[in-house]
Amino acid sequence: MKKIWIICCLAGMFSACSDFLKEYSQDLAKVESLSDLDEVLLGEGYLPVGRFEYGVYGPAAIDAFFQSTHHMADELVFNENNNIGDLANIQPSMFGWFTWQQNVGQPYEGNVRNSESRDYKQAYSCINICNMVLASANDFPVSNQMEELQKKRIQGEAHFLRALYYFTLGNLYGQPYCDENLSTPAVPIKLTEYVEDKEYTVHTVEEVYNQVLADLDEADACLKNNQVKNYPYRADITAVYLLKSRVYLYMQNWKKALEYADSVLVKRNSLLDLNTHAAGTEILTKNSPETIFSMGGYALAGCMYSYREENEKYPAYVISEDLVSAFAEGDNDWRTQYYIMKESVGGYSTNFVYTDEWVLSKVKGWEYGYKEASDHFMFRTAEAYLNAAEAAAYLGDETTARRMLKKLRDNRLKESNELTESGRNLIDLIRRERQCELCFEGHRWFDLRRYTVCEKAPDSKTITHRYIKYAQEFVGLNMVSYPIEITEYVLEKNDAAYTLSLPKEVLDFQNTLETNRRPVRRGIPIAVGN
Repeated sequence: MKKIWIICCLAGMFSACSDFLKEYSQDLAKVESLSDLDEVLLGEGYLPVGRFEYGVYGPAAIDAFFQSTHHMADELVFNENNNIGDLANIQPSMFGWFTWQQNVGQPYEGNVRNSESRDYKQAYSCINICNMVLASANDFPVSNQMEELQKKRIQGEAHFLRALYYFTLGNLYGQPYCDENLSTPAVPIKLTEYVEDKEYTVHTVEEVYNQVLADLDEADACLKNNQVKNYPYRADITAVYLLKSRVYLYMQNWKKALEYADSVLVKRNSLLDLNTHAAGTEILTKNSPETIFSMGGYALAGCMYSYREENEKYPAYVISEDLVSAFAEGDNDWRTQYYIMKESVGGYSTNFVYTDEWVLSKVKGWEYGYKEASDHFMFRTAEAYLNAAEAAAYLGDETTARRMLKKLRDNRLKESNELTESGRNLIDLIRRERQCELCFEGHRWFDLRRYTVCEKAPDSKTITHRYIKYAQEFVGLNMVSYPIEITEYVLEKNDAAYTLSLPKEVLDFQNTLETNRRPVRRGIPIAVGN
C-alpha cells in the first residue's frame, strides 16, 4: 500500500505572522490506512476540547476557542460588584471584543497587545487538515463495501467541518449575507493541502457561502445512508441537514431553510421536556434527546460562574437585562430555572452584602470537570424547530410557523397556550424564543447581524456594555475587590462593528489583504456607583 506522510501540525497559512506561507512540522504521522486517516481527522480536524481549568497552585486558566461571539453579543455583562470570580482573568483579556474595538487585541490600558488571531489560526489549521484528508482519501483502495462506506464517511465529515469553519469565519470577518454585501470582502479560501508560495487574496461573502454550500452538498452525498461514529462528537447526516438549514436561513432562502429543517426533524425530532426534567442536572449533555452534534467543549460556563459555595457566590458575568427581559413568560417558563436562574450573590468580599442577580445555569460552571456540550458548535433539534418556524413565517405559512413554535414551547412552558400572533408580531415572537432557547450557544451575535439585513423584517438594536476596572486589597485575611473605573461603550444600530477586521497579525504580515474596517470606538466614563 502506498505510504503517505501527513504533516499533522501544518497550519498551511496564517500559522503565525512570521510563518504566513511556511509549513512547520513538529510531529509527522505516517498514514497507512483509512483508519489512520480517520484518526488524523479526529485529532486535528475537529476542534480541540476547550475547558476551564481550576488552578491548584495558581490562577485558573481557560483553553477554548471562539469565545468572542459571547462577549460581543447582548447576553452577558459584568458582575459589577466585584471580579473575585474572574479566576482566569477573562474580563481584561476580552476587553477588545466586549467593547467592539477596532483592534480587538488592544487592552483597556492600551500598553500591550493581545493576540487577535488565535481562533482564526485554529480554524485554518483545522481547514488544512480537512484539505489533506480529502486529498489523501482516494489514495487508499477499498476492497469491500464496509471500507467504501468508511472512506465516504471520512470524506463527508471533512467536507462538513470545512463548511462549518468557513461559515463561522465568514460570519465573523464578512458582512451579513444580502444582495448588497455579496461582493464585499470576507476571508481567504484555501482548498489545497500543500503550501502555496503566493500572496493570498480575500474572497467575497458570496464566494465563501458558495464554498460552504458546495462542501455541504458533498457531505450530504457522503454521509447519507452511512454509519454514525462516536455520536454526538462526530458529524452525521442530521448535522449536515441542520447546518444547511442554518446557512440557507442566513442567506434568506426561506424555502430551502424550511426544507432542510424538516429533513432534520424527519431524522430526529425529540425535545427535552422541561416539565419532567430532573432539577439540578445540566441541560446540555450528550444524552439529551435534542443533541445532534457537539464539538469544542463548554468553557464559557466556568468563565461566567466558577466560584460558588454555600455563602460565597461570585459570578464573573451575570445575565444581561436584554436576555432576562426576553423570558416574557416569567415563572411560567421553565428556562428561567434551568437555563438561567436568580440567586443572591456575594460573600466575604462584599462584607456579606448580597445582591440578587440572574446567572447562567444551563451548564454549571461551578461544578469542576469535563463539560459534554459545546458553547459554540452545539447542534440541537430545538434549532431545527426555530429555523422552520422563522422560515415559514417569512414565507407566509403562519400555520406551520405557529405549529413549530408551539411544539417547542410545549416542552419549555408550564402552561403553553395556543399561539395567535401573526405578521410582524409572530416574527418577533420567534426571534425572542430563539434568543431564549439558544442563549449562550454561539448563535446570538450572528442572529443580531443577519437581522440587520433581513428583507422581510429588518431590525437592529443598540447594545451598551460597561467595562469595569477593579482593584483588590486585603482587609484582614480577606481579599476584597471593588470597582475603581467604569467606562460605557455603545454599539449603535446597524453599526459597522458588527463585522470584525481581519486579525492584526495577519494584516501586518500581508498588508495587501482586503478587509472590513471597524470604526474607532471610544468609551464614556461613568462615575463609580452610578
